[in-house]
Amino acid sequence: MALLDLPAGYRITGSSAGYALRGPYGPLGDAFDCWAEACFAAQDHADSLVLEAADELAAIADFEAQQLLEAA
Repeated sequence: MALLDLPAGYRITGSSAGYALRGPYGPLGDAFDCWAEACFAAQDHADSLVLEAADELAAIADFEAQQLLEAA
C-alpha cells in the first residue's frame, strides 16, 4: 500500500463538490473524488518538479564541464 504523505507546500481542502488540491505555485485541481486521489496527484506533481530540477542541474553541470574542457 502506498504511503499517503502530503508533500510540503501542498494543501487539500474538502467541500460538497469534492476535494481541491493547491500546490506551492497555485491550484492543481478541484474535482478529486477523495482525499487519497488528491494526495496521489500532489505526490506526482512534487515528483515531476524534482525531476525537472534534476534535469536542469545536470544540464548546467554538462555545460560547465564542457566550458572547462574547452578552456583547458
